[in-house]
Amino acid sequence: MVKKHYIYTLLGVLALLGSCNSKDEPEKIDEVLAPSVAVTKFSIQPNKDVMENLDSVYFSIDLEHRVIYNADSLPVGTKVDKLVPLIVYPSGVSSAEITMTDGQTRTGTVDYVTHPTDSIDFTGKVFLSLANADKSLVMTYQLKVNVHKWVGDSLMWDKEAVAPLPSRKASPRNQKTINTADRTLSLIEESDGSYTLSSCATPADKAWTRNELTLTFTPQVRTLTACGNTLYLLDTDGKLHSSADQGKQWTDCSVTWQNIIGGFNDELLGISGSKSAPEFDIYPRPGGFSPYALPSDFPTEGLSQFNTYSSKWAAEPIGFFIGGVRDGKTSYHTWAYDGDNWAKISNTPLPAMKDALILPYFSYMKTSTSWIQTEYSVWLCMGGILADGSVNKTLYISYDNGVNWRVASDQMQCPDFVKPGYSADAVIASTDMEADLNDSWKKIAPLRRVPQMRLSYEIEGDDISWKCPYIYLFGGFNDRDQLNDEIRRAVLARLTFTPIF
Repeated sequence: MVKKHYIYTLLGVLALLGSCNSKDEPEKIDEVLAPSVAVTKFSIQPNKDVMENLDSVYFSIDLEHRVIYNADSLPVGTKVDKLVPLIVYPSGVSSAEITMTDGQTRTGTVDYVTHPTDSIDFTGKVFLSLANADKSLVMTYQLKVNVHKWVGDSLMWDKEAVAPLPSRKASPRNQKTINTADRTLSLIEESDGSYTLSSCATPADKAWTRNELTLTFTPQVRTLTACGNTLYLLDTDGKLHSSADQGKQWTDCSVTWQNIIGGFNDELLGISGSKSAPEFDIYPRPGGFSPYALPSDFPTEGLSQFNTYSSKWAAEPIGFFIGGVRDGKTSYHTWAYDGDNWAKISNTPLPAMKDALILPYFSYMKTSTSWIQTEYSVWLCMGGILADGSVNKTLYISYDNGVNWRVASDQMQCPDFVKPGYSADAVIASTDMEADLNDSWKKIAPLRRVPQMRLSYEIEGDDISWKCPYIYLFGGFNDRDQLNDEIRRAVLARLTFTPIF
């Protein structure tokens, strides 16, 4: 399973992606706001021409700063120039006037008491003034309807955020990048046939330590696997080797396999036996275990990464991979392992492919009649070689651990400058991000529960910080079988937005 590292980077331009509010706020006041002119509820009247469930969008009422706003901004492109607000205030209010300036379609003042159904243009600056019965107290609020500047469900790849693979020489031939408990490791076959094992605490800071490997065997680079605190690697003769010191020393395990499937708990899963009669094997073999024949359609090469996940319905984790090849036939199945048995779990499968990349990530969907986005843990599949020999250029997504796959939305598809190719690797690393709460507005205790985002956060004064999971994509071969000598990164836009709290 890909493990998260916690890493630091400056927010830079990404802070602008989630910051949809300006710093034009009313001057703070010292006196306690009189209840007679306090807004008690604010919402927008339903309008399906604008968006579904518009009336369920939650607005915060900040009495300290005299601002009313939606912290969870509306989807990019939402029209806010003709919205009808619903404002609740004390019965003793004698006047309520909404003033619009710099709007795209309307400016001027609306008497809300006599014309409560007039539409308001929120594209400019909008203020609400309430006066008490004798007009001795007038209080003005800024009204803000925030709209995201980016599509929240876009998988963003920064064209300029690219780094070379951590090789010692130019034009490396092959690579395999994995996560261990506390490091990211990259095994690279150099252009001169030598080997480099590079490591770092996180791929974000580019602080790689590059060490030339002196091996007594010729490795199959793409078989590098971490299992617990041990690394495993097959040589070109199929002999299994292990290292307990992060690749410095390697030991012959006296085992010959066709392929490594992946690590499961502290056991290494693999394929032994002959080409014509492959068997499922485990290293080290548990007591009472004997290798057994694999199903006739179980692939033996070209498997995707083997990933594991935990389920509340199972005592042990579940491991799975997709695709692969057996006797020249390309597989489209998802194969899962529960610690005892293998089973095909595909219901709506992927296209048949080999050497694809699968990785865990997050996605959001609206799952109720309210305007609330629910987070899901998902699996993404990209790259790979299709049964016709072409490179897969479509990104797929699964919400149910590989049982059903679908083509991901257009916003998540890779741009032309990102080419996962086949035999690429990915590492998920959480990056520290920051924002100024003056951009997001502080809130007092809400009248009802505000939908929570998954991202945990810390607040110090007006500053908020949170962890944002980035995808780091390593290598991959193009359709001419040339290694892409680069690392690229991506992030779901929504995860860069300042957390709602």
